[in-house]
Amino acid sequence: MRKHIKNVIISLLVVLSFGGCHTEKNFIPSYLKIDSFNVDASSIGGNNIHQITTFQLYQNNQFLGTYPVPSQIPLDAEGKNNFIFAPYIKRNGNSQTYASYMVLNPLDTFISLSRNKTTNFTPKFVYRNNAKILWQEDFQNSTSTLIPISLTKGDTTQIVSRPFELNKRFGGTTKCFAATFANNDSFKSMDLGCFDIFKNLPLNGVSINLEFDIKTDLPVQLALKRNSPTNGAEYVPYLFINPTGDVWKRFYVDLIYEIQGQAAGTTFQIVYSIDKPASFSGSREILFDNIRLSHLN
Repeated sequence: MRKHIKNVIISLLVVLSFGGCHTEKNFIPSYLKIDSFNVDASSIGGNNIHQITTFQLYQNNQFLGTYPVPSQIPLDAEGKNNFIFAPYIKRNGNSQTYASYMVLNPLDTFISLSRNKTTNFTPKFVYRNNAKILWQEDFQNSTSTLIPISLTKGDTTQIVSRPFELNKRFGGTTKCFAATFANNDSFKSMDLGCFDIFKNLPLNGVSINLEFDIKTDLPVQLALKRNSPTNGAEYVPYLFINPTGDVWKRFYVDLIYEIQGQAAGTTFQIVYSIDKPASFSGSREILFDNIRLSHLN
């Protein structure tokens, strides 16, 4: 009797084993391929320059994971499926710190899939209705809201036309802001500030996003000039930007840490500071473009 039961169990395990192999062998995935993103900034009167390189993906209300761009994602699905794409950016220039880019709406859409086939899709994000744009500057009308706070003899700031490419996208020529040191061998320092002094930034812990493109052979310090009724004027260093060499780089900075909890009536000015050592021999021109300051209302 025991031998009979043992044989039945062995037979059952063999059947289950073959059944599992049969199911696995017949699984044919569909593939969803995401090579890039687009941003529609027409609602805010801005341009579509961005550096969204990561996204979170939901399929039929199920969270699938976080993916880099480009990605080819295998899915056990076919036909029309609901997908939600949530855009993520590198926060404060840190390649290991990704954060949701909240001023853009996640894309909620349907995509038709076929097994054993790759479906290419390019998500397009739009700005939320409650996105508040405080400052926008792309220098295309040959004017600038960036002004030098201190400019010594021989140093210049001007709007120039330069080649522009960001991560092999948006290729072409752009008008941008150029700060240039005079050609000499003495130590030089330059401070640039936004024209407006911001008086009504939210102080309650809302993320305040500053994004910009920069091309520089010199280190650049991003800072805030903060003037509060209680502490007076303060210069607050915020982010140290390493030289980018021959390439444009985009930065997304959250200014929340030095703004939240400040006294009512505190004002802020955004400042870029550049120091040129006497022995420096690289490009003396620092380029800025596509600045945007925003938060959610």
